[in-house]
Amino acid sequence: STAADNVATFSVSQTFQTSSKFQNPKHLPKHEANLKRKQKHLSRKQQGSNHYQKARQKVARAHEKVSKARQTFHHQLSRKLVEENQVILDENLKVKGMLRNHQLAKSIADCGWGIFVNLVSYQAKENGKTFLEIDSSSHLL
Repeated sequence: STAADNVATFSVSQTFQTSSKFQNPKHLPKHEANLKRKQKHLSRKQQGSNHYQKARQKVARAHEKVSKARQTFHHQLSRKLVEENQVILDENLKVKGMLRNHQLAKSIADCGWGIFVNLVSYQAKENGKTFLEIDSSSHLL
């Protein structure tokens, strides 16, 4: 069990009857080998050459693929949470401090919690649902 496995649950939805855990899809590790290969290929090109530009575009497309996959997941999950719940609570975590842990930083950054929270709050407001942020230091949960 690695430290990155500790960031397995992306989101938890809970009602009085049921509790749902949504697993973190870990987009970056899925595409890491492809990114590594393309970046290595790019590093071996002479800067400014046409082959360098082509390789640079391939690296950019690989990064965009990871970004789009993460964005799609965020949209689908936020939509599901807003549709199924009247009130949505968000524990306001100190992500900046969590990123200082070098063993978990990559996995935490890969989650994209900030963008996800923005999407949920926006969609909740658009659909007339209640969205509340709770400070992680308060013991209301």
